[in-house]
Amino acid sequence: MPSRYWVSKYVSLLALALWAAACQPSEQPERLPVLGPMELVSQTDGSVDTVFYPYPDFVLEDQYGLPITPDSLENQVLVVDFFFSTCPTICKDLLRNMRKLNEQFSSDSRIRLLSHSVDPTYDTREVLAQYAKQAGAQGRNWLFLRGEEAVIYYLAQKAYLSHAQADSLAPGGYIHSGHIILLDANKRIRGVYDGTNDGQLPALKSGIESLLQELP
Repeated sequence: MPSRYWVSKYVSLLALALWAAACQPSEQPERLPVLGPMELVSQTDGSVDTVFYPYPDFVLEDQYGLPITPDSLENQVLVVDFFFSTCPTICKDLLRNMRKLNEQFSSDSRIRLLSHSVDPTYDTREVLAQYAKQAGAQGRNWLFLRGEEAVIYYLAQKAYLSHAQADSLAPGGYIHSGHIILLDANKRIRGVYDGTNDGQLPALKSGIESLLQELP
């Protein structure tokens, strides 16, 4: 056969392979938008600029009795939710899905799951330690946190654009969001997911993987 036949054949096969590869779904997770917390500030020239709120300073305690501060969470992808151990409603669904996330990512030290108790009076360190044990949380990837109520509620509102508060009319005496909030290593919210909905778990896992790829 003429050599140009083989050249032509090779080019055709290469083009076919490239076309097939292009048609395959991308393995790169989609980059997540930055959701906040932020505000729009008017400038002197009439333009509007986006200003992100700084991550608040705080001191909380985990189930091991160790202090947790913003410095403890440096260079971490954060997965945040709110609960209380005597919750009779949505907490069991949140716990189930947080447990699934922990099972998949527990070996990755770049990820920190943070479950904040909205009832720190009852949820002592000992109660949280037992709750964490029953949830299957081992090591320090999944932390169950407590602190002053005012601090927890402030963090919910200002750091996570969520809500949590005491309410004598609510089942169990407290209300809180059922969302799982995803933050990048710069402490910016990049995703908010319904933590009670199993169907949103694949998107949440994909979001975590996307943020991990942004880490240096």
